[in-house]
Amino acid sequence: MPDEQRSTEGMVDYNRNSAMQQQLVNHHAGCIRDLVRRIGSVQREFRVVDYGCGPGQSAVDAVAPAIEAYRALDPVTPISVCHADQPGNDWNSLFELVSGPSGYLAPFIRSGAAVGSFYDRMAADGSVDLGTCFMASHWLSHAVRLDAPGSVWFADLKGKARADMAALARNDWIRFLDCRASELRSGGYLLVSCLGAVPDDGEINGIAASGRKVYRAIDSVAQEMADEGLIDQAVLDRFVFGVWFMTAHEARSPLETEPELAEAFEIEDIKVVPAPSNPSDIYADVIGDPAEYARLYVGYVRGFGHSTLQRQLFEPGAANGRSADDIAQAFYRRLGERYTQNPGKHAGETWYLTVVLRKR
Repeated sequence: MPDEQRSTEGMVDYNRNSAMQQQLVNHHAGCIRDLVRRIGSVQREFRVVDYGCGPGQSAVDAVAPAIEAYRALDPVTPISVCHADQPGNDWNSLFELVSGPSGYLAPFIRSGAAVGSFYDRMAADGSVDLGTCFMASHWLSHAVRLDAPGSVWFADLKGKARADMAALARNDWIRFLDCRASELRSGGYLLVSCLGAVPDDGEINGIAASGRKVYRAIDSVAQEMADEGLIDQAVLDRFVFGVWFMTAHEARSPLETEPELAEAFEIEDIKVVPAPSNPSDIYADVIGDPAEYARLYVGYVRGFGHSTLQRQLFEPGAANGRSADDIAQAFYRRLGERYTQNPGKHAGETWYLTVVLRKR
């Protein structure tokens, strides 16, 4: 059953722990410039919307190549940049960056925000020339609670739990695309890139998903704490991260089988590839320093996962009179010990899904 809480609500330490997001955005800078050149000069204003922007430098980096490329085509037509995200985003931090030394504000560039969920409409019909979405659409529309003992994430689910979450993920992807189909103008482009998965017959459900060892380390620590009576086992058995990392086939299927989407979009590219840097271990560069290696991985988990863990596991599952904060502290300490004692064993592997669509 979905929970009304947004999947990403309350993320912590985002900018300090968003190296993966920044790498992904920078990797696509050339693609963004190329899409802008394909769109060409427009009348009135050129409008870019970055969906699920977040509060960090990656949000600025996502639109800077578009501005650069469009200014090379047209030095005077106004440019409108819209950062779109949920109410809980740290908007003050974002717009400090936008207006700061590394920002993009200049004459004839207008910056603003659309506040809400990208699973709903966030712009007017036919108003968007270029839409981007980085490291965000793998988060489902709502937090998820399932009868799923033995796993805290989608890739290891079995039976009905797997089927229910797969249906939710497909429906969310269709909702996302439906909204963008309305918002993009004819000839506009949508670029989506996030964590993905690849076929692997040796894995549960036949896929290898990004971060599989990280999520299994999280699961191992949580189960150890449940075995010791620190976390309520019944709560853990229903806890699942609200993410789904699609294969290329899963991303493509609705665009070919849903008539309205097939009519709305021309598929330019859909692929899943290894990350261009450290695809087998996000922090391979520091593996020789176990303490730093562990610190970075704990920070990474806190950055994407703390709000989910705190609200859906630590708070409802705290047992034997311990507070949620006590449980969180013990959890991150134990997680860090795993990375310190066995560097590389729980390495974060990364595959990127990229989808490029043209609005007909």
